Amino acid sequence: MKRPFAMWFVVCLTGALGLTVWLPTQAAEVRFPTPEESKTAYEKTVQPLLARHCAGCHNADKMQGDLDLATLEIDMKTGNSAGRWAALLERVINKEMPPPARPQPSDEERRAIVTWIQAELKRANKSSARRIAHANGNKVDHAALFDPRNANLPPDVTPRLRRISPEIYAAFLAEIAKGVPGVDNPFSPEVGGTFKDMGAPKIDEPVTQLLIRNAVAIAERIKTKEVTTLLDESKPLSDAAIEAAVQSQYQRVLGRKANADEVKRLVSLMQRNVKDAGRAKGVPYSLAAIYLLPEAVYRWETGDGKPDERGLNRLSPRAIAHALAYAVGDRRPDAKLLADADTGKLATRDGVAAAMRRLLDDSKTPKPRLMRFFREYFGYEAAREVFKNDKDNPEHDARTLVEDTDRLVEYILERDKNVLAELLTTNKSFVAYKNGASMKKKRIEALAKYEREKAANPEKFKNKKPPKVGREIFQAYNLSDFPDKQPAELPAEQRAGILTQPAWLVAFSTADDNHAILRGKWVRERLLGGVVPDLPITVDAQLPEAPHKTLRQRMAVTQESYCWKCHIKMNDVGLPFEMFDHFGRFRKSERVLDPEATAKNVDKKGKSLGPVYRETALDAGGLIAQVGVPGLEGKVENAVALLHKLAKSEHVEQVFIRHAFRYWMGRNETPHDAGTLQAAHKAYRESGGSMKALVIALVSSDSFLYRAPVRAEK
Repeated sequence: MKRPFAMWFVVCLTGALGLTVWLPTQAAEVRFPTPEESKTAYEKTVQPLLARHCAGCHNADKMQGDLDLATLEIDMKTGNSAGRWAALLERVINKEMPPPARPQPSDEERRAIVTWIQAELKRANKSSARRIAHANGNKVDHAALFDPRNANLPPDVTPRLRRISPEIYAAFLAEIAKGVPGVDNPFSPEVGGTFKDMGAPKIDEPVTQLLIRNAVAIAERIKTKEVTTLLDESKPLSDAAIEAAVQSQYQRVLGRKANADEVKRLVSLMQRNVKDAGRAKGVPYSLAAIYLLPEAVYRWETGDGKPDERGLNRLSPRAIAHALAYAVGDRRPDAKLLADADTGKLATRDGVAAAMRRLLDDSKTPKPRLMRFFREYFGYEAAREVFKNDKDNPEHDARTLVEDTDRLVEYILERDKNVLAELLTTNKSFVAYKNGASMKKKRIEALAKYEREKAANPEKFKNKKPPKVGREIFQAYNLSDFPDKQPAELPAEQRAGILTQPAWLVAFSTADDNHAILRGKWVRERLLGGVVPDLPITVDAQLPEAPHKTLRQRMAVTQESYCWKCHIKMNDVGLPFEMFDHFGRFRKSERVLDPEATAKNVDKKGKSLGPVYRETALDAGGLIAQVGVPGLEGKVENAVALLHKLAKSEHVEQVFIRHAFRYWMGRNETPHDAGTLQAAHKAYRESGGSMKALVIALVSSDSFLYRAPVRAEK
C-alpha cells in the first residue's frame, strides 16, 4: 500500500517545491559532502563575484573592515573563518554590501554567494550559521523610511510561500480532526526575526512524517455520505462517486471546489490505489493526499493575474481573504470573507479595509494574533520561564503576573486611543484580576474566624500566626491587599506602563538579580530603533561576583573600551529600571552584602551564622543618547521619567509602527516600504492612536496586497 501513496506524496511535494522564487534570505538548498567540492564551487562561482564586487576594498592594501578576502580561509571546518563568513553573509543578504554607492550584484549573483556560504557553514557544522536568515530590521535607515520624498517608491514585494504557523495548524486540527486520536502538531515556531512567524518556510523529514500520519489518521475516520458510498463494496466505484467525495473533502480542507484537473488526478489516483490495496485502504489513503497538498500547509503569496503598470501582481481574492483572516486569528476565512472574495469586494483597497474593519469590530471574532503581537513585542510572557527561588519571595506567581499584564493590554486595546502612549505610561494595573476578589474574601473570612477563636481561647492561639489564604500577589505591585476595583490605580511616581509591570521586569531578570543590560537592549531596539550587535563569541558576558556592590557598580566592567561600543547603547536606558527589584517590586534602596557585619556574624565557636545585608542608596538615573533625534536625548531620573519621555516621541511611535509592520507582513521592512510605513503612521496619528486603524492601514497597503511576478528558474 505504501507505493501508490508515496507516489502521490511526491507529486504533492513537487507542486510545493516546483515554484522557485528568489528570496535573498532563502537560498537554494545545496550541500557539499567534501571540502574539495566546496572549494571547486567557490572558485568557479563565488571567487569571481567577490573579486568583482568586494576585493577592491577588502584587500591587503585597504583592509576595510579589517578584512582581506585573499587571505580569508574558505574551509570553515578546519580554519577560524566561519565567523567572518557569517558576518559577510548577513551583509550580502541585507544588501549592505557592496555599499549603495557602488555597483550592485544582480539577484542571481547575490544568491550564488549566499548559497555557497550557507552550504559551507552547514558542512562545517558551525554555529555561526544560526539566525542569519533574517537580518536585524532596524538596520534599514529610519530617516529614509519616513522621508516624504520616498513615499512613492515602487514597493519591493518578493513573492513567497509561507509555511502556516503552529497556531493555524492547531486551529485546523481542532476544526477538522476533533476526536481523532493520534494527531499532533508537527510545526514549531520559526523564530528568524523579531517575531515568531518570520521564519523560512521549511518542511523537513520529521515534519513530513507527522503530516502524513495526521492525514492518514483523519482520512481513515471520514464518515461523510460521499465517503461511505465509496467504501460500500456493493456499489460500483464510479468516477462520479469519487468526484463527489473529492469535492466534499476539498471544501472541507481547502474551503473551495477542486478544479477539473485536480478531480482528474484524484480520480485516477483512487482507482489505482483501490486496485492495488482494496477500498478499505485505497479510498482513505487517496483522500489523505488532499491534506498534504501544498495549499494545506503553505500560505501562497505569489500574486495573481497580469502584472499592473508597475509590474506587480495583486494577490488573488482568496489569498487576500486568507491573509486577512490570519492577520487577526488562526482560523480560516469565515463565509462572509470568502463571499467578499468571490464577489469582488476585496478587489479594492477600500474593500479590503472594510473587511478588516468588520473583523476587528466583531466581538464574536477571536483575535488571538492581535494579543500575540503585544506579547511578542514586549516579551513579558517570558516571565514564566525565569526561575525564582520561592524562599526569596513566597508570594511570587509568574503565571498570574503574565495574566494581569495580558488583561492590561486588552483593557487599553478595548479603548483603542493613544495605544502606544498608554502602554508606556499608564499607572493602572490589574492585580490577580481572575481570583483576587475571591482570595480577598476568603482571607477576610479566615482572619475573622482566627480572631473569634483567639478571643475564645487566647492561650491556644498564643503562638499561632494569622492564616494566609493563597499567594499575596498584590505585594508585587507594592499594595497592602487585593484591590477592590480593577484595574487598580498605582502611584504614578512608581509605575508607568508595561515596562514597569512585574511580569515585564521578571521576564528581563535573572534568578536572583535584575538584568539592566537585557532591559536596555530591549529599549534600544524596540523603542529607539537602534541596533545592538550580537555578543562576540570571544566575550565571556559575565558580571563580576561582588555581592557587596550594587548592580550599577558591577556593570562598570562593561565600560572598558572593547565592551563600551555596544554597552553605551544599553546601560543608560536599562539602569533606570533599578527602581524595581528582580521580582518587579518598587524600591527606594538596594540590598547588598555587608562584608564586615558578615565576618562578625559567627557563633561562639566561630562558625558563620550566614550573610548580613545592608541597604544602600539607589541610583536609578539614566540617559537617552546615541539616537540623533532632537528633543529626545537627555538625562532621566528613573524608569518612569524615561518612559514618559519616550511616549511623547514621534520617533518612538515610528519605531513601533515598524515593528507592527514586521509582525503583520511576516518580514522585515525594506527602503521600498517607505510609503506603507508613512501611511500607517499617518492613519495611527489621525485616528488618535488607534491600533485598529494601524492594522487596517497595514493590511490594505501595497506591501500586503501585491507581489512581484514569479520568475521561473532557467
